[in-house]
Amino acid sequence: MRALVLDTYDLCLLDRCPDSSHKRHRAHEILSANNHNYPHEENSPEGLEGTNRRFVAFNGGIDEPQLEWLRCSLEMARENEEKVIVFSHQPIHPDSTWPTCLVWNYDEVLDILRSYKDVIIASFSGHAHKGGYVRDEESGIHFRSVEAILESSPPIKTYAIVDVFEDKLVIRGEGDCLSDVYDIDHTKVKLKV
Repeated sequence: MRALVLDTYDLCLLDRCPDSSHKRHRAHEILSANNHNYPHEENSPEGLEGTNRRFVAFNGGIDEPQLEWLRCSLEMARENEEKVIVFSHQPIHPDSTWPTCLVWNYDEVLDILRSYKDVIIASFSGHAHKGGYVRDEESGIHFRSVEAILESSPPIKTYAIVDVFEDKLVIRGEGDCLSDVYDIDHTKVKLKV
């Protein structure tokens, strides 16, 4: 079993990227090309349609070196007959969240994940506070946006524990986080636990 964590703010306008950095410059180019509200209303998706609403400054993207790392890591998992769970802050699948919460280059990342459907069991993310889920029809991969603790009124504590079994994942939600069971039959191989 292998866990891969993606930095979906690899390209972003957040303060973690210095003003002069290549990554911040690329983020500026992406938003300038895709959101007519930018830079004056950088977090506004007003007038953007469908998944294009993702091009706001509170989101980010994944640069090519990290995408190459992802491909190599998934290939290594395939060679070693390991199963993978992917984690990221921003959701990767458009049907698991609102369009305004998607990683900028979700389509590119999703294509990579789909090409390793024999290896990837699930992808867990946050960012979309209210949660969401879809099982990708093309690959069978489970995509879950986990409900956020920020949306829970005290004293409710919201979190989940994922138990991994050879034939399924069991999500034990607490508070406002939903519980579920995800089979892994799309991978055709039982997990070694």
